[in-house]
Amino acid sequence: MQEITGQNYNGVAVDVRPGAEGLLSKAVIVSFKTGRFGNTKRVGKGEVEITVNGDKLDQDALKTNKELLDSKELQAIGSFDAKTRVKLLTYCLPSYVDDGYYFLPISLIETVNDYLARRQTERAYLVNDFLAIYPAKRDNARLRLGPLFRSTDYPSEDDVRRTFTWTVRYISFSVPSSLSEISADLFREETRRQEEMWESAAREVEAGLTEALAGLVEHAIGKLSFQVNGKPQVFRDSMVENFNEFLNLFDRRNLTSNASLTALAGQARQLMAGVDPSTLRNNLGARERIREGFVGIQQTMDSMLVDRPVRVIDLDD
Repeated sequence: MQEITGQNYNGVAVDVRPGAEGLLSKAVIVSFKTGRFGNTKRVGKGEVEITVNGDKLDQDALKTNKELLDSKELQAIGSFDAKTRVKLLTYCLPSYVDDGYYFLPISLIETVNDYLARRQTERAYLVNDFLAIYPAKRDNARLRLGPLFRSTDYPSEDDVRRTFTWTVRYISFSVPSSLSEISADLFREETRRQEEMWESAAREVEAGLTEALAGLVEHAIGKLSFQVNGKPQVFRDSMVENFNEFLNLFDRRNLTSNASLTALAGQARQLMAGVDPSTLRNNLGARERIREGFVGIQQTMDSMLVDRPVRVIDLDD
């Protein structure tokens, strides 16, 4: 996030640099990772021969994978996991630590923990559905893959079940006070390193929240606009529902108390106050007023968005 002091954009004051102290006191990192049965295997060299216009391709230059199982049940588990991560980002913010790590406001830990517990139970039913058809799908693979079938590619049902993992960890960071008793210099150095890490993280939290709001605003503008033929664009009720959910959780996700983002979220709340999908569909005047309001918010946000660094935090440092 760009550091700008004492300036205004469309009447919205832009904050000074975000503070790491607020982030440390308001958030933890949640690690959420899942695993499942790997459904592809590399085809061994010499197992297949591919020719193009009569010329045989060099196997060393061509990597070929085979799909082990044709299973909608397995695909459903992958889709379920993806939807869980998308929903998780309505509560958390990406941490840019690594895949599967998120900044989680402390005030939402219980909410997120309950949500993930429910999803874990629901996922277990999907895993059972897959395991129930696994033997039949394995037998079918013999026919489907023919000479490429290898029995060693298909573990036992118990081993397959163990591939479906679900891991949730909550991580907080602080410099152990006992370190100062061992070495004052080492304690100061570690404290400095932690402060730098979290200052960088604080900027990324703001960038993530800004981008989330910008994405919702851009989507709303597009859906509240008119088609070339003059007819209103079609939108789903979820557009309004998702926006309202974002605004309801905004204050708890605004971990650095960024005043400019708070002001923009306040403008969005005023626009959406008392508005439902039916109003936007049937009242073209209200529809255009809200669209213009979002355009104004978008113009402000365009001046705030900057490219984020590729790397922010390395837990192995």
